[in-house]
Amino acid sequence: MKRNYIVLDGKASAKCLSEPFDVKEKDLNENEAIIDTSMTLISAGTELSRVYAIKQGFSYPVYPGYTAIGKIIAKGKGLDNLKINDRVFYSGPHASINRYNHVGTTQGNKIMKIDPRLSDKQACLIQMGLIAMNAVTACKGKLTDTVAVYGLGTIGLITALLLQKEGMRVIGFDPVESRCHVAKEAGLLEVSSVSPDKQVEVLKEMTHNQGSDISVDVSGISGAIMNAILGSAKHGQVILLGSPRASFTTDITPILNAIHMKMLEVKGAFNELNPYPTTEGTRRSVLRDFETIQNLILDNTLDADKIISHIITPDQIMEAYHGLMYEKELWHCVAIDWKKEIK
Repeated sequence: MKRNYIVLDGKASAKCLSEPFDVKEKDLNENEAIIDTSMTLISAGTELSRVYAIKQGFSYPVYPGYTAIGKIIAKGKGLDNLKINDRVFYSGPHASINRYNHVGTTQGNKIMKIDPRLSDKQACLIQMGLIAMNAVTACKGKLTDTVAVYGLGTIGLITALLLQKEGMRVIGFDPVESRCHVAKEAGLLEVSSVSPDKQVEVLKEMTHNQGSDISVDVSGISGAIMNAILGSAKHGQVILLGSPRASFTTDITPILNAIHMKMLEVKGAFNELNPYPTTEGTRRSVLRDFETIQNLILDNTLDADKIISHIITPDQIMEAYHGLMYEKELWHCVAIDWKKEIK
């Protein structure tokens, strides 16, 4: 058997390579499975930070990706809730076949059976939805509150749509006009494509100079986090869903002063720290979020046809990365079809 996979072997260099792959079920550990992948989704923020060496402190090669859909073709004895030929979502890298370990303690390594009504394209949104749920469950907003979401990439758009579904007024900000157009098409009622230096001013105009009760940064851009803090209303909440990666130099005193004087709560919403199973006494778990996101995709709250802009073959990976980085008006969210013939 041949395994095709994506590797980043240097800055701005991504390749699709092949290697022999031997399926030996007897060699699997208890919680391992061999999964024949049909589709994966590019996580633009995480992957571009490696492709273009924005993130500090890592080295090449990198094997990117953490959103995959496939079918189990072999499994260890510990995965007793899964069967051979089950169609699953798993947090594996971009590859046509993977040997993958289900840890099942946090939102890290996981293999979960997909609702059969979901297409591969729809199921690709599950991981992005799970990440967005970190902001939704952290949010202390009420029906009367206004939420500002900074960054309308895939996760930002999903976050905004979920918060809007909870009944709050949600205003999405992104300097890329086409992202705002996609957000409107997907159902977000209020968007603004003004440049970052005007976002706080526009937000104040839209809220009668009050600012937002809840501010969510999904971009991971330090300047956007500053806007989220400066645009917050008194006693507001700031949620940091995006991961800051690039170096940023500024005078931090006005930001700290704004947090202090406006009595703001700043909360991190990192993706990997939530419990996996549902246990008595807590309502929060990855499994519960998983079921919620599947249902929201099925009821078309999250419409994959509107959110995913491109489906590519694995050998088009560098074209996709370049588009996501430098042609943001055209490239928004990209899935990789591992069943299409590589050119």
